[in-house]
Amino acid sequence: MNKQRIIMNRLLDKYEHSKHLAEPGVSNRRVMLKVEKKDLPEYAYEDAAVRDSYNEAAKALEKQHLVQLEWVKGRPVLSVIVLCLDRVMQCYALTERQHPRMRANRFIDAVSTGLHHVTVPWITAWKDAVCQSAGEQMKVPAFCKDDDTMLEDLLCAFRGYSALSGDITMRAFSSRCYSDTKYFERNIRDIFLKIARKYDPELALACDEAEMGEREQLAFLGIYARPEYYELAGNCSIRTNQGRICIGAAPCGLALPSTLVDFITEVDLTAVRCITFIENKTNYDEYVMSEKRPEELVIYHGGFLSPRKRKLIALIFHGAAETTQIRFWADIDTGGFRMFNRLQELIPSLTPMRMSGECVDLFHGHGLERSEEYLTSLHEDMEAGKYPLFRDAIERILYHGVTIEQESFLNK
Repeated sequence: MNKQRIIMNRLLDKYEHSKHLAEPGVSNRRVMLKVEKKDLPEYAYEDAAVRDSYNEAAKALEKQHLVQLEWVKGRPVLSVIVLCLDRVMQCYALTERQHPRMRANRFIDAVSTGLHHVTVPWITAWKDAVCQSAGEQMKVPAFCKDDDTMLEDLLCAFRGYSALSGDITMRAFSSRCYSDTKYFERNIRDIFLKIARKYDPELALACDEAEMGEREQLAFLGIYARPEYYELAGNCSIRTNQGRICIGAAPCGLALPSTLVDFITEVDLTAVRCITFIENKTNYDEYVMSEKRPEELVIYHGGFLSPRKRKLIALIFHGAAETTQIRFWADIDTGGFRMFNRLQELIPSLTPMRMSGECVDLFHGHGLERSEEYLTSLHEDMEAGKYPLFRDAIERILYHGVTIEQESFLNK
């Protein structure tokens, strides 16, 4: 029986990659194994014992009218094994495999039922895409072709994520979904993030803008491996119901844990006339030590905005006076322009800092050389009006063929 299954599984693999599966009756080509082409490598015809055992297995399948056999003339050696297409369902039963149509229908039912009440846009986008693929092409994701366990666990994570009313630690999320604090990280996290990166345009953009590991990507979605820390320096104070935190008392600034954000009632910026966001950590540290003015609040941006970081920025913006100058400094490249646009969504009055065409001219000798493809794409974005505040910088980037990283300013 084992050799019968090997033969039949090879044939069904061929069948599932042929037109006969999706368009039965259209193709005249036979589904078959050609021994001389090594379609059945287990058939070692020079070894009499192996050859004869496979011959017997093939003959048994032929007696059941599941295959047709062709032999090498004058020799007890199989030449071709042809699948009988009118007996395909019996072949699936023999191998205990599911026909792709049945598997696809089962998958659609599981996903549709399991995510019935889920409204998170990127999860519903995934659901619609995979169900359409399964319905039209009988294709299901590779991770659940042979075992439903991963699919069930993934749907559980999606339901758990949809039910969140705020941020959560990864272990608490795992415990809530699986009664195991480490199960999500060990088994589900990677496929969860792979889907999120593909179907959540905000996360995809954030990943394009900055190098984000798994923990940063989860933090962007509101699931924290551990609290983030937000660094800021300047003469301001933060109030909670328990008291007041004076940032200005620390000459080099403080790092606030993300868990504090939900307890902040007010950010007092009475003495602040300028707020400066700096994307790069080295430049942030250097600027705080050597350039920060007494009336200035400097904030380490860090490349991406998680939900709690966005909340903190909104609190800071709400506490700023209308006349406060608010600036952003990042690499002079596509990533930096995108980060500016995303931050400007929270702070409409935001202006660029050290991201002009003049800066490109000044530091192009230390610039990062860009490919023709990159420059063409940037030119198309400029012509489409995508980054209007950076048109002069883009023109100089196109002229020199380089972009400018923030660290270049440390060489002046």
